[in-house]
Amino acid sequence: MTQEWSPIIARWIEQMDWLGPEASPNLRLVVMGGMALLLALFVWGVGRLVLARILIRLTQRTKATWDDQLFNQSLLNRLAFFLPLAVISGAVALLLPPFPALRETMESVLSLANILTTLLVFFAAINGIERALGDLPRLKDKPIASFSQLVKIVISIFAGIAIIATLSGQEIAVILGGLGAATAVILLVFKDALLGLTASVQLSSGDLVRIGDWVAIDKYGADGNVVEINLTTVKVQNWDMTFTIVPTYALISDSFKNWRGMSQSGGRRMKRSITIRPSSVHFADEQLVDALRSVQVLADWIREREAVIAADNARRGADIVSNDINGRRLTNLGLFRNYTERYIRNHPEINQEMTLLVRHLQPTPEGIPVEFYCFSKNQDWAPFESLMADILDHLVAAIPSFGLEIYEHRGGRELLRD
Repeated sequence: MTQEWSPIIARWIEQMDWLGPEASPNLRLVVMGGMALLLALFVWGVGRLVLARILIRLTQRTKATWDDQLFNQSLLNRLAFFLPLAVISGAVALLLPPFPALRETMESVLSLANILTTLLVFFAAINGIERALGDLPRLKDKPIASFSQLVKIVISIFAGIAIIATLSGQEIAVILGGLGAATAVILLVFKDALLGLTASVQLSSGDLVRIGDWVAIDKYGADGNVVEINLTTVKVQNWDMTFTIVPTYALISDSFKNWRGMSQSGGRRMKRSITIRPSSVHFADEQLVDALRSVQVLADWIREREAVIAADNARRGADIVSNDINGRRLTNLGLFRNYTERYIRNHPEINQEMTLLVRHLQPTPEGIPVEFYCFSKNQDWAPFESLMADILDHLVAAIPSFGLEIYEHRGGRELLRD
């Protein structure tokens, strides 16, 4: 770009030559070179202001938002660098013919400056495109940063090849031909980037992780929301507001838990158990059953259950008068289990369309665990924990009404009391 403007800039600087033909080349180089530097600084400052005003006004007149992201201040500032480079290039063409070695050096420096400036312009444009794509609703949760970083790496490789060709004076084709021997070194240097690229493609194509997903990665101690996915790392903000940085390829090579399915299901799983002391389990006598008939959620079930048990005992001729175990009987633990199920089924904050059950788990040396398994309607953490605590508090307080006891480890004071 600067080479095209060099002849024009050279003629412009030549018109400013007030020293005359009799001036020595050294004096002309110092004076005119200083003027060229001042002109380059002036053009750079004016160019930044003009580009910013013109392009920003044009983008503000459009209804689209992508152009606002693309033509940002960073891109305009970097584009303005081409203006002083063009001025300096013209000054080199005009003032340095008497100094061939210096001219060759300056031309190489200007070539490197042009390559680096072009690279920075591409980077700013890619960043703007990344932000513009990130504002699209259908792409907000996609790992756009991974692909933009890949493009930056590819452009950087080509820029590096161009720099090597400039410094060595070789053709780019010759440099590319020599890269075959350095393939192993290149693969080693970009190992993490290549692994990250493969992982990003798999994560994106399989829709395994999105920005905003709640993930738990035990190996790295991450438990929170994904806030950023780039080529080599995934940034997770934990619930204590700390950040955990996880390698992108770790989401492919290691196991992790994604809670997105829970958030899309309409409920959040609630699973708790209460361990009952086995010695407190017994058949329900008439006094206990009569007392529990006043419990609204149990009254109809007790009446129906008693009718079924009585019919079954009569059919089998069970003599429950002489011995309780001769026939079927209600138990206090069975009454509590059914009360728990009906209490949860009638709770307004429990999702009744999802799995709901109350069951006995395998007995342990501590007792008989009674577990309730259901889903709350509210998936937010604080309301969910509050609801689960309310249900558990209620059940623990209701247990004595069934003649049951909760297992608890007994300390020294309780043992001395006994």
